[in-house]
Amino acid sequence: MRINLSKRKIKDPFVGKVEELSGQNLLACYQCGKCSAGCPAIAEMDILPNQIIRYAQLGLKDELMRSKSIWICASC
Repeated sequence: MRINLSKRKIKDPFVGKVEELSGQNLLACYQCGKCSAGCPAIAEMDILPNQIIRYAQLGLKDELMRSKSIWICASC
């Protein structure tokens, strides 16, 4: 199954809030996995850094808030 993400299709206010607070465009991530491959805290995380971005892109706020990974991430 293929999902095309675009600003027009993502209406979730959570996505906008994450972008506002981070100063980053969530749709700029194309899931190369480089962040996960180089993460020094990966052993302690329950979801990978690239998965954190994907969850945020999809507006999965509850799943992210239940994850311990967002509190471990040092934003290297």
